[in-house]
Amino acid sequence: MRGGAHVAVSTPTKAVWLGLAFAGLLASACGNGGTSPSGASISVGQWRGTTAQGASIAFTVSADEVVTTIAVGYDFNGCSGIQTFKDLRVPTAPDVTCVPGPCSGPVSTYRAFSYFSGSRLTEPSTSVNGLFLPGGRATGLASFTDFPGCGTAAGVEWSATRR
Repeated sequence: MRGGAHVAVSTPTKAVWLGLAFAGLLASACGNGGTSPSGASISVGQWRGTTAQGASIAFTVSADEVVTTIAVGYDFNGCSGIQTFKDLRVPTAPDVTCVPGPCSGPVSTYRAFSYFSGSRLTEPSTSVNGLFLPGGRATGLASFTDFPGCGTAAGVEWSATRR
């Protein structure tokens, strides 16, 4: 009986924290005045960082808030190198649904991107996904799939800062 009471107490506590975190995300994404404190974009600029494999990652977000270049390094299963993608037009536009909708004010505090190169079925591929955070930080995942002689490294975490 005692264990049941403990579970009943800890489960709502976790649910409350999760609910507060979700509410905070919605408030920041869907609230009025949704710009960064300085009024500047959360994503625009040159970004540099490292992956969990110890390789480099760099990308550029233009003034119109699109990713224009990505260079992501890899080091797994005896293979290493860098994948460079130029002349891109990858949007960082928010993909937010406000409940209840519609969202009020500009939804610009949330920015993310997703890029994929290659074929999912017939050749090696690289994907890079990122989320821009306050304070000039970004984090995400990269995956390197079916690299000849190397195999796959999926869900490689990375972090970067704006320069």
